[in-house]
Amino acid sequence: MAFFGKLYTLERNENFEEFIKSLNLPQEQSEGFINSKPSQKIEKDGDYYIITTNSRRGTTEIKFKDGVEFDEVFSPEITTKNTITVDGNKFTQVQSLGDKSVTYVREYTPEQLVVTVTSNFWDGIAKRYYVAN
Repeated sequence: MAFFGKLYTLERNENFEEFIKSLNLPQEQSEGFINSKPSQKIEKDGDYYIITTNSRRGTTEIKFKDGVEFDEVFSPEITTKNTITVDGNKFTQVQSLGDKSVTYVREYTPEQLVVTVTSNFWDGIAKRYYVAN
């Protein structure tokens, strides 16, 4: 697929600040997410997919198999359960922590990445638009 290995850099957001506020994080942490301009790429290695994100907070990597649940450690206190399903250029991640869940739909094209964010505790829809470098 033409999007594997490409680096996508955040260009703009829609309603992302409102989504972050719905998380009720400490203000400093919220501002860090809101002001961040991350870049992201996706690669395939056998049966695994790897999403690498670079931001001011450092580099994070998610390695997963289509439809197989995995843990993601955000901090020593927070570990979420995640499942990502793959449908062509569309990667749908459901991230759960207790009774709260967030869904990220990543849609890749050779020119851009659009990430749509929804949750079961916020009525809005946030979008993050990335452009290929």
